[in-house]
Amino acid sequence: MFFVKFYNREVLKNFLLPVLFLLMLVGCALSGTAGKAGSPEEGMIVGKAYSHGVKNDYLAGLHIRNEYVSGCSDCHGKSVDVDDSETELNKSCRNCHGTYDEFKAKIKQEQKGHKGPVKVSGHEGHLIDVSCTACHSGHSGSFPYCNYCHSFDMKIPFAKAKTPYVPENLSYYYDKEPNRVETADVLVIGSGGSGLMAAGVAANAGKKVIIVEKMPVIGGSSILSTGGMNAAGTKIQHEKGVMNDSPEIMVKDTLAIGKTNDVALVRILAERSNEALEWFINAGANLTLNPKVKTGGTTVPRSHYTETGAIGQYMIPILLKELRKTGNDVRTNSKAVMLKTDADGRVTGALIYGKHSGLYEVKVGATIIATGSYANNQALVTQYNPQLKDIITTAQPGSHGDGVVMAEKIGAKAINMENVQIHPNAAAGTSIMVTQNMRIGGGILVNKSGKRFMDDLAPRNKMGEEILRQEGQSVFLIYDDNVAKLRKKVHEGYIHLNFVTTASTPEEMAKKLGLPVDAFVSTMKNYALFYKNQKDTDFNRPTISEPLTNGNLYAIEVIPGIGGTLGGVAVNTKMQVLDENNQPIKGLYASGEVVGGWHGEDRYGGNAVAGNLVFGRLSAESAMESLGK
Repeated sequence: MFFVKFYNREVLKNFLLPVLFLLMLVGCALSGTAGKAGSPEEGMIVGKAYSHGVKNDYLAGLHIRNEYVSGCSDCHGKSVDVDDSETELNKSCRNCHGTYDEFKAKIKQEQKGHKGPVKVSGHEGHLIDVSCTACHSGHSGSFPYCNYCHSFDMKIPFAKAKTPYVPENLSYYYDKEPNRVETADVLVIGSGGSGLMAAGVAANAGKKVIIVEKMPVIGGSSILSTGGMNAAGTKIQHEKGVMNDSPEIMVKDTLAIGKTNDVALVRILAERSNEALEWFINAGANLTLNPKVKTGGTTVPRSHYTETGAIGQYMIPILLKELRKTGNDVRTNSKAVMLKTDADGRVTGALIYGKHSGLYEVKVGATIIATGSYANNQALVTQYNPQLKDIITTAQPGSHGDGVVMAEKIGAKAINMENVQIHPNAAAGTSIMVTQNMRIGGGILVNKSGKRFMDDLAPRNKMGEEILRQEGQSVFLIYDDNVAKLRKKVHEGYIHLNFVTTASTPEEMAKKLGLPVDAFVSTMKNYALFYKNQKDTDFNRPTISEPLTNGNLYAIEVIPGIGGTLGGVAVNTKMQVLDENNQPIKGLYASGEVVGGWHGEDRYGGNAVAGNLVFGRLSAESAMESLGK
C-alpha cells in the first residue's frame, strides 16, 4: 500500500530514487570512494555506478561517459542534498555552459541577418531568471518549459513526454507531519508581481522573509502581462498634456467597467496608483503614455507602458532586483499546501512541499498569500461558471487557485468566484495572449466577412462575448507598421512565433486570409475616413489614432480565452483575509489576483499591474503593523 500510494502521487521520482541515490553514496563513502574533490578517479567510479543502466541515457550519464565531470560533486557540490531551487546544480551548469543571458546573446548573434522563419529557442524566451533545471534534468528525461504553454518543435537532449501541471488535491497533506520546522517573520506565497512587491517591502523593513513559489520559474502570471499600468494624475500624463485625470475619475471609470467592484478597494487602488508608479520609475522603470488613446471604454488616457517590451517582463526583474538587495530567501519548486493555525485561529504559517526536501513547516508572524488566479483549473472555473467548459486559457500553467483552497480550508470567505476574465486576444491555435496595445495603438478587429463588428476598444468581457458570436468564433486583429512601431519588440516577438500574416495592401491581405476582397478593402477605406474625420460612424470607437495606411499590414487570428479570474478571497482595506462573518483572520493577508471583488465583473486592462504594486505594498505594510515595525 505504501508503494501504491506514492506511485499514484508521482512521488516515486522525488522520493524513492533520491533515497536509492543517497544509499549508494553512503555505500561509496564507507568504501572510501565518495567522489572526493581531490580524487577524480574515485569520483568517476561513483559517477559510473550511478549512471549505469537506464540512468546512462540521461545528462548525468552523458557527462560521465564523456568525462565532462569527474564525479557527482562537480555538479552537486560537496553536499549530497539538493535544495528545492536546485541552486548548486544551476550554478554548476552556468559555470560550464554560460548564463541564460549569454545564451540569448549568442542566439541573437547567430540569427542576425537570417531570412525566413526563425527557429524558436528556449534560451531566447520571455521568462525571467530561468534555472537550467527548469528544462534540463540530470537523472531523468528533460522537457522544455516553454512547451507547457507553446507547441514549438524544440529539440532538447534526452527529451521526455510532457507531464502537465495539474491541480492537486491538497487534502492529501492535511494529516501529514512535516519533516522539519523553519521560522521567519513573514511568509509570502507566490512570486508574481504582487508577491515580490510584498516581500520586498517586508524585507526592506528589516524582516526575515521567505518567499515560496511552486513553479520552477519566478513571475507567476505577471510575467505574461503585455499591456500597461493604470495610474491617475501622474507626471507622465501631465508631460503628455493629459491634465484632467484624477483618482476620482479612475474610480468612476473602473466601476463603469466592473460594475460590482468593491468600491473601497478600487478607491485605494486609484488613490495610491501614482505613488506606485513613482516607486516603479525610481526603481528603474522607463514608462510612457499615448495621450490620444483611451482604453476599454474609459474617459481619460492613463495606461502607462514600456516601449522596450511587455510590461510583465519589465516589472518582474525590477521587483526581483529590489528584493534580492535584501538578501532574502526566494524558493522555487516549493509549493504551499496548507495554512497552519493555532488554538485561537491565528495563521502561524504554512506547510510547504519542496521538490527535494519534502514536507516542512514555516512558522511566521504574518503570512501573505499571493498565489494568483484559478484560470488553469478548469474544474474550479466550471464549478462556478459551467458555460466556460473547454475554453482555452492564457494563464501560466500553475494557476490552480491553491491560495483560495487553502484559505477556505481555515474558514476564509471566497467571493465572486463565478466572475472570470475573458481576454479577447489569444492567438488562435496557441495559448498566447496578444497585447491589447495593438488595438489601443490603432488596430482593429474584423470578422471572416471582412468587416468590423464592434467598438475595437470595448471592455474585454464584452468583446470576448461578441467574438464568440462571429463565424468560427475567431476574428482577425489588423494593424500596420505605425502601430507595430509603438510596441516594436512585442511585434517582433509575434513575427518570431510565426502567427502573423504580412501583406503590402488590403487586397493582398484579404486574399491571404481568405476574406471577401471587396468587403475588406471597403472596411479599410472606411476606417481611414473615420480617422480623417475623427469620428467612427459605425461603432463610435472613442479614439482613432491611426488610419492603418502606413507601410505593411499585419494580421493575427485571435480567439477569446480565459485571461484570469476575478473572484477570490474576501479582504478588508488592510488586505486582511476575512472569514464568513467578515471578520479578519489574524495573521493572514492577501494580495493580487487571489483577492476577489476589486475587479468586479470585468477587469479594466492596466489595473492588474497597478494592483500588483499597490496591494502588494499595502499587504506588507499591514503585516508590518501587526508585527510591530
